[in-house]
Amino acid sequence: MTLEDTTRRNRVIDDTSVFENPAIGRLVAQWENLCDGRIAPRRAEVDPLDLFEFLPGIAMIKAIDDGVSFQFSLIGTGLAKLYGLVTRQVVSQVDCPPENREALLDALTLCVASKKPVHGIWRKARTLKLAQIDLEVVFVPISEDGKEVSRILGYHAVLN
Repeated sequence: MTLEDTTRRNRVIDDTSVFENPAIGRLVAQWENLCDGRIAPRRAEVDPLDLFEFLPGIAMIKAIDDGVSFQFSLIGTGLAKLYGLVTRQVVSQVDCPPENREALLDALTLCVASKKPVHGIWRKARTLKLAQIDLEVVFVPISEDGKEVSRILGYHAVLN
């Protein structure tokens, strides 16, 4: 099954982006405030307590080998229940439905390459227990050096 088959779409956020879940817009607005004119905030500027409403659906992901690979460094309880994710797990090795992993890797790669937030609607995503759900996702870059994406903060909101 491909991204086309499952109607998962990831794209860089721009002025035409529309968010179905208001929480996605709030998270993007918080990220934009932290940027303060830079491509992305530093990790130390992203305080989990400021993201309290989002915590169950959040993942902090390290970009490894210049964005060729990715590793989870923080996973919210909601995502752990949905996908069975664990901290320090490499994304390409996550034991979840392959189309979910493919959509996630696509979004992370796009975020690193564009150095911009990425938004997606993932229809018919399957959970750990193989239930089908619709998700709205956002991935925002974090940069320690102000030039390259070193981490990505991801958020998944269930639409149904």
